[in-house]
Amino acid sequence: GGGAGGIPAGPSPAILKKVKKVLDTRIEAPELSVALKELSEFYGQNTLDNRRNLRTSIERRGVQVSQNLVDAFGDVMGQLTKVENDVAALAECTERMQQRVKAAHATTSQIVRVTEQLQRKETESSAHQALVSEFLAHFRLTQGEMQILKSEPISQQYLEVLARVGDIQSQCRQLLRVHHKTALMDLVDETSSLQETGYDRLYRWLQLQCAHLGSEDGEVTALVRKGIAALKGRAALYKVCLEDLGSSRRQSVLKRFMTALTKGGPGGVPRPIEIHAHEPLRYVGDMLAWL
Repeated sequence: GGGAGGIPAGPSPAILKKVKKVLDTRIEAPELSVALKELSEFYGQNTLDNRRNLRTSIERRGVQVSQNLVDAFGDVMGQLTKVENDVAALAECTERMQQRVKAAHATTSQIVRVTEQLQRKETESSAHQALVSEFLAHFRLTQGEMQILKSEPISQQYLEVLARVGDIQSQCRQLLRVHHKTALMDLVDETSSLQETGYDRLYRWLQLQCAHLGSEDGEVTALVRKGIAALKGRAALYKVCLEDLGSSRRQSVLKRFMTALTKGGPGGVPRPIEIHAHEPLRYVGDMLAWL
């Protein structure tokens, strides 16, 4: 266009600025290469229309890229939402598991306490049972001892069991002075009954033994002596037994003396004492010697 005085006007500052900017652009810059490569994918032929519509095409391309990005991020957002839901579900499950663990811990703690209490009670019960067993072993007869006392023949074992019954009864009576326990009273009653049964059997057996002493060769055995000694716990029976023994011994001695006096020994040897009745001094001497 023309200017004042017919002098042609120079380029406007805006155009100069754009030209300068284009000239200053570094063609080897990586960003420019990428931009040109991207532009070549949709620009097409270098026509006037294409050049005029370049901005519009670039903006449309930008909108398309943005839409593609939005679509791509939409899928990502969907996946992220799913992950978020899964994480929320996992957190809820974890919370439930924590509550169950706490409940289980509380239950387990209670079970442990109850178990410890039961173990203590079991220990106490075992100790109590051991004490009871030891007490009964000391203050009660065994089945074997009961059998000996009630039905077995009189023997050394019988006398030992009878003596043990007396010891048990004596100890129980001593304990009753300081401990009034039903168990001790029951033991005293039980041992008293056993003792009476034992003394009764022993007394009847001694009566039979004393009756046998009336025979010619009747001798007082060691067991009979011990049996009589065991009856000292019953003064009345002891006295009667001593009287029976004395009577049997007198009868036995008298019978043996009369046999020696009139019949002599087995087969006539030694000869009867009365064969020397005509010799008073020897007669009396032989009788005293026999006695």
